[in-house]
Amino acid sequence: PHFIGGAIPRKDAGSREEYCMTMLTLFKPWRSDKDLRLNRETSWSSIFESHAFAKREQEVMKFFHIKYECNNARDDFSAQKKQ
Repeated sequence: PHFIGGAIPRKDAGSREEYCMTMLTLFKPWRSDKDLRLNRETSWSSIFESHAFAKREQEVMKFFHIKYECNNARDDFSAQKKQ
């Protein structure tokens, strides 16, 4: 999928809380913010870890990360060519 707006956070870099919040927003059914996180004291990461994502949702999350893996490989190859 091609999303309009900012980039999807990386799972391996940047803010873990932002990544978890984004994935929950995309995949956990909700109508209000309370459906996603009842208590503001609870971290997005702990909610993410306790949520039972469907197998297909887990696959889609992996697909989101493929773009970053490809970009890393491209950058590594480019750096090796310059040497």
